[in-house]
Amino acid sequence: MLRSMPNRFAAVFAAVAAVELLDLATFVPAIGRVGIGAEGNPLARTLYLSLGPWGPAALKAAGVAIILLALARVVRRYPTFVFPSAALATGIGLFGVASNVAFGLLR
Repeated sequence: MLRSMPNRFAAVFAAVAAVELLDLATFVPAIGRVGIGAEGNPLARTLYLSLGPWGPAALKAAGVAIILLALARVVRRYPTFVFPSAALATGIGLFGVASNVAFGLLR
């Protein structure tokens, strides 16, 4: 039986998802501007070369789903670790956004 999550964590989940989607939203125009050779992730690069922008988008969607599922597990099992876990996920996403902007959109 699925247990419900406390509503107080809804904003945390929304923030993590929003930052990850912002990473994707800055990735596509950055790669369009500087080329896929600038991508440091070899899996994303290979998916882009074989499937176009939909490849990395699907990879990002799967990654976001895994991150949110892991965060849901943390909420249920270790609620005191929700904010540090969300901060880590958000920080990684913001690093991706900053990288896309600095090395792709501002060049």
